[in-house]
Formats: sequence, C-alpha cells, structure tokens
Amino acid sequence: MFTNAKSLYVADSAGDQLLVEISEHMGFVSIVVGDKFRVDISPDDAFDVVDALVMVANELTSHTGEE
Repeated sequence: MFTNAKSLYVADSAGDQLLVEISEHMGFVSIVVGDKFRVDISPDDAFDVVDALVMVANELTSHTGEE
C-alpha cells in the first residue's frame, strides 16, 4: 500500500458504509469511494475540494435537526 495514504468509512444517505481511500499517485491526489468512483486531481484542486466540503458542511442545518 502507499505510505502517504488515508482511509476511512463514511455513511451514505441510505446508511450504507463506504470505504474512502485517499492517496498520492504520481503527483496527484487519488480519491477512491467504494468500488464505484475514482478521481485523480492535482494537489491545488484537492485543497479546493476540501474547502468546498467544509463550507457546505458548516452551512448544513436543514436536515440535521438544528435550527
């Protein structure tokens, strides 16, 4: 396996657990979700994705029971 890699399980909207693997591959950040999705993006784009995820997750209130 890669030395610069992380993996975690996340639950989708149906409650199913999906393995997410994030690693470096030939200078790109490789993101694999389950056995259905893989994308290799530049490090700069990876930071943009992380920023967008944080911004959207911080604004979620309508379905979390918080008002």
